[in-house]
This record gives sequence, C-alpha cells and structure tokens, in this order.
Amino acid sequence: MEVTLKVAGEHDREFLYSLHCRTMRTIIEPTWGWDEAWQRNEFDRRLREYLVSVIECDGCDAGAIVLESKPDSLYIHEFQVLPEHQGRGVGTAVLRRVIDQAASRGLAVTLSVLRANPRARHLYERLGFEVTDVEEPFLHMRYA
Repeated sequence: MEVTLKVAGEHDREFLYSLHCRTMRTIIEPTWGWDEAWQRNEFDRRLREYLVSVIECDGCDAGAIVLESKPDSLYIHEFQVLPEHQGRGVGTAVLRRVIDQAASRGLAVTLSVLRANPRARHLYERLGFEVTDVEEPFLHMRYA
C-alpha cells in the first residue's frame, strides 16, 4: 500500500467537502447540530488559512489532513480518512509522517478530538499522543 500526500487545490474542493460530511457529520450533529451554512463557511476558511493535503492511497483519494504551523507545534485541525480506507494503516502512516516532520523541526504535534469520536482518540493514543487538557466537548492532545 502506497500512501502519499498532495497539496490540495481548487479542483479538490468537492472531494474535500464530501469527505468532511461523510466522516464528521455523524459526530458533529449530535454534539452541536449540523448547520450547513456554518459548515461551508468554516470549510472555506480552513482551505484559505491552513495547509490542506489530500491523502492518496494507491493513487486514489482516501482522506485529508489540515495542518497549521505554530511556533511550538504542528497543529492538526482536521484529519479524515474515508470509511472504506479506515483500519488499513492509512491514518497511522500519515500521522507518523506528520510526527516525523514535526520532530525534524523540533516541534510537537497537537490536535483536538471530540469526545464523541472515540475511534480517533484511540488511534492518537496508540501512536503516543497524550491528553493535555479537557475543554468540553474536546480533548486536547499532544505528541512531544
């Protein structure tokens, strides 16, 4: 299995929003409710402000990661893998790549995960992320 990252472009917009809806709606809806206009505006803002990469698995679009470089860390704003690619090592491969990239720059990796997403939390903990703070409904995590 070959997992690669490519910087997202305008041509990826439809895939990225569809990915967000498929992977996050069932988590966001019971937490806050799903406001389509707010989701679209926030999606557009992240595309403008952060480094968005499409995750490819064997040449197929399989997910996305949204990163922000901060003075002391690489912050993962979003990390999504299509359900049909989950459980195959795709997420692990991408996260290890981000951890290595941060380490080469002397940075930690930080993120926030919704309590309503225990599968994601388990992945992060398995890779060595630790909870640093709880701010409902989020758990803030760090890999140092």
